[in-house]
Amino acid sequence: MPSAQYGSLPFEEAIKYFRQKLNVPTERWADVWAKAHDRAFMVAGAMKDDLLNDFRMAVDEAIANGRSIGWFKREFKNIVARHGWSHTGNANWRSRVIYETNVRQSYNAGRYAQLQRFPFWEYRHGDSIVPRPLHLSWDRLVLPKDDPWWAKHFPTNGYGCKCKVYGRSENEMQRRGLTPGNAPNDGTYEWTDTVTGEVFEMPRGIDPGFDYAPGSGVETRSLAQIAERKAKVYEPPERVVPDLFSTAKGVTNDTFNAIWQRAPDELKPSVDTLSRFMAVHPTKTLFIKQTEIGTNNKASRNIQEDVAAYLGLDARDRQWTYGRATRAAGYTAVPWDFTVVKVKADTRFSNVDLTRIQTELKTLLDERRDGKLEWSMSRRLRQKGYNDEGVLITWLHELGHQIHFWGGQANWNPRIRGTVITRYGGTNAEEFFAEHFVMWFFARDELRRWSVDLADWIEEQIDSAMTSTQKGNWKR
Repeated sequence: MPSAQYGSLPFEEAIKYFRQKLNVPTERWADVWAKAHDRAFMVAGAMKDDLLNDFRMAVDEAIANGRSIGWFKREFKNIVARHGWSHTGNANWRSRVIYETNVRQSYNAGRYAQLQRFPFWEYRHGDSIVPRPLHLSWDRLVLPKDDPWWAKHFPTNGYGCKCKVYGRSENEMQRRGLTPGNAPNDGTYEWTDTVTGEVFEMPRGIDPGFDYAPGSGVETRSLAQIAERKAKVYEPPERVVPDLFSTAKGVTNDTFNAIWQRAPDELKPSVDTLSRFMAVHPTKTLFIKQTEIGTNNKASRNIQEDVAAYLGLDARDRQWTYGRATRAAGYTAVPWDFTVVKVKADTRFSNVDLTRIQTELKTLLDERRDGKLEWSMSRRLRQKGYNDEGVLITWLHELGHQIHFWGGQANWNPRIRGTVITRYGGTNAEEFFAEHFVMWFFARDELRRWSVDLADWIEEQIDSAMTSTQKGNWKR
């Protein structure tokens, strides 16, 4: 089937069906489920709007103008190269799946619209290479168009399925001696979404997510279903931060990642940004006690080999240590792919309350409007007695440096220099970004109301960091 055409004329119903869809960025194929595809265009893993839109334009061209799979494969590779997209699967396989699924489902949705004028429908098997046994058993099955069986079995019924449905009028039924049959009952099977834990009961012979009639959900509330499902799917990954090194018993990878799992809804976009940055630029973290930070003392030597193994350094490399440990809550540097954060023996990440941090930073910003200038955001929390939250703030501050480095290490400009929120943030452009990144993370709406230019500048740096392959230059 080279294109979505019917006879010698452009298949207008198929074109109309595809063009009424809305772009929906998704992380994986199951984010948009079954009938929701009638209102959503998605390519699993295509999260950026411009990337998804380029794919949409290529698919639209294939449907409207009958472009071949060879043409689409070339377009796919051009789009991938243009955006630097890292996709799963072989390029030829992935482009074929996108092409055939979208073109064929649009074709079938258009056929579904055309077939409404026929009282009877006939199922015709089309998997000629590797026939699916049940699809083959349904060949030439004739049922009334309103038989409930069609709601789950109207093609396409799986990846690569080429089955079709033909309409039969009353006169044709009589002329050809056709009689309606009985809807088969082939049983069901359970399919579990391993990410959300949802269990779906699927008709046997139908691939997961294909148990719907394409085009039947155009006028339904499919977009609400998409939003509901995405709310379930877009929980923070189990490991926002891949790993860490800690010498404090209460600071572990499990307790650290659990912080993001319990993030309030308002913070989920920020957590998602954090997760995406860590996926693009994995940044390790040392959470170590003050006595272990020193450049040449027994405590730091005792953990030297373990730290070097974690960071992938030579066992004698001590670049992670710092001579003035009493003055450093945390630190990092351009050449490093790690940060160091000081903790106490009694630091407990299980005690961290993100809502408490949100409230305190919003209050700090309100006070700034009244003219009060705090030294730093982490000190504010520690002075309130929120020491565990202060450690988390320090980590975000140091990670903010890495984001700034990857984003090009842009200098501040006169428009935003006067919008500084803490005194520490006013010392140089690096500390300015790191401090205000923390405020953006926890109170982005309030920060935008404080200064649109500042919020835009931070987001520009974040966007640049996500696509950058080289860090900026150290300016101190």
